[in-house]
Amino acid sequence: MVNTIILKSSNITDTTKNSTFEYNFPNSINFKNQELALIQASLYYTWFNISDELSNRTFSYQYVVGTTTNTRSITLPEGLFEITDINKYLQYDFIDAGLYLIDSNGDYVYYAEFLINTVLNSVDINTYAVPTSLPSGYSAPANWVGYPTTTYNVNIRMASNFNQIVGYASDFESGLSSGIGTTLTFNSSLAPNVNPNSSVLVECNLIDNPFGNPSGIIYAIVPNVGVGSLINVQPPEYAFNNVKDGVYNSLRIRLLNKTTLTPLTIQDGEITLILGIREKYKYE
Repeated sequence: MVNTIILKSSNITDTTKNSTFEYNFPNSINFKNQELALIQASLYYTWFNISDELSNRTFSYQYVVGTTTNTRSITLPEGLFEITDINKYLQYDFIDAGLYLIDSNGDYVYYAEFLINTVLNSVDINTYAVPTSLPSGYSAPANWVGYPTTTYNVNIRMASNFNQIVGYASDFESGLSSGIGTTLTFNSSLAPNVNPNSSVLVECNLIDNPFGNPSGIIYAIVPNVGVGSLINVQPPEYAFNNVKDGVYNSLRIRLLNKTTLTPLTIQDGEITLILGIREKYKYE
């Protein structure tokens, strides 16, 4: 027989991260020859892929005015970003910097972009030639930064950890490419890791797995829905883990970052976890 324990948002002890749960037993329980498994879990896919916690919020670019090279750093806000969102933020910064022109249709023309390339599993970086004077039919914004003496391409520069999101080396630079005056395209040299927390480890303090590190991992939750949607986990077969013999007043569950093995920051605390406890099977 399997006994169940339900942990809800009211069991969360750290409401900043929403990933540590404490369940107090009605009275002290002597566990002997017992095992535990995750029976069901439901939570919203609301942990950030761009955050201070992951140290991946920044990258930079360079542009030229006259003969002077200028560097501008971009710090993304913490959030759940797709590649298209990162590209929009880059465009927003171009607007703020005055590094764009307006074509005859009234559309803004930017000089670098991030694009998804599904065929190559790449985040492509395209950079475009910045003209030395205003092209025919174009207009310049009021805050236009100014023209270069020689045509060049904007230089997109990676920073540590952000590079993993888009799949480039940490020291990658697309290059100013002065005088080339053409479109340059770069492909990811590594597999883009848009969500570094692509799985969440479930840890229980009652578990003793001598082969595991950490020893208390009982399950890995893998999101199979879109960002912000409800993840519903119902294992087709329960993976029972040995409970350490002893007397317990409570149990603790933590949802961990798979890389740092620290509690994950989850924005939505509406989480339900159902655990099953049973006596170990005896094999003859």
